[in-house]
Amino acid sequence: MSQFSYHMIQSPVGWVALLGRKKGLVRLSLKPTPQEALEELGPDVDQADNDPSVFKEVLGCLERYMEGDAGALDEIKLDLSDAPPFFGRAWAACRQIPAGETRSYAWLAAAAGSPLAVRAAGQAMAQNRFVLIVPCHRVIASDGSLRGYGAGGLTVKADLLERERTAAAKRA
Repeated sequence: MSQFSYHMIQSPVGWVALLGRKKGLVRLSLKPTPQEALEELGPDVDQADNDPSVFKEVLGCLERYMEGDAGALDEIKLDLSDAPPFFGRAWAACRQIPAGETRSYAWLAAAAGSPLAVRAAGQAMAQNRFVLIVPCHRVIASDGSLRGYGAGGLTVKADLLERERTAAAKRA
């Protein structure tokens, strides 16, 4: 039995691949094709067991998110044991951005405890290995424009924000 498990599903916004271990989720990728999603999990997937039962709670949370419950993703436990300290703080700060809202990279740097580390905040989002759960789609440029989104491009980023705004408006 491997220390890692993985599983993959198709979602309304692309293919979601999960990699985890007992401590929690290690990586979530969102890509247009199953091959890309699996590749994004990295080399640990080569020794991982395909075991959907390991991800029962995560899959339930993702399903609820896709149905409009953005808070469902907050319940997912992440394994950050090998994350660089600033990235861990930036990812935690990003998880605090309300669904359907956006914040700038400068805000993210300040919220992560390093107001001058705007580029590092950008790198933390670019290397975010928990797409959706660490909602980097909610981080935008200070001029309000959308910037790169490795999980399917700007169309997917805009679609996720619109889904969240629509769900929030229905709850209000």
